[in-house]
Amino acid sequence: MAFPNPEEPGATDLLKALSARIGADVAIAEDPDADRCAVVCGGRQLTGDETGALLADWLLRRGVRGTYASSLVSGSLMHVIAAAARQPSAETPTGFKWIIRAGSDDAPLVYGYEEALGYAVTPSVARDKDGISAALAAALLAAELKAEGAR
Repeated sequence: MAFPNPEEPGATDLLKALSARIGADVAIAEDPDADRCAVVCGGRQLTGDETGALLADWLLRRGVRGTYASSLVSGSLMHVIAAAARQPSAETPTGFKWIIRAGSDDAPLVYGYEEALGYAVTPSVARDKDGISAALAAALLAAELKAEGAR
């Protein structure tokens, strides 16, 4: 494809078609340098905010404590989820250079995302958006939900 960035319209059309053809529960796409991660479920690509909130909730349910951050162009659901779990959240200017600076000594950054399909699921390991760890987290989340009988 001419421009294989999964945030661009049409970039995941082939993935959606393959996913439907084989009956996949979840399909995942990366951009060429693997810093963005797109998740397809139920025949449609989840938005960055949907995936961002799902991954935040998954981490919180696994007991990951610290600051959860997103940029101001992202939705607010992750902040609501973090607050319900009594964890701090931060809204940063646009860009991962700001997201990765969120947190404090008392509550270090443990997760950050931006609507443009960028996720820092393990910011203590990769200090930038990392589509590979996001894809692994999304796959683990999907496997856990399937094992619990979710559809």
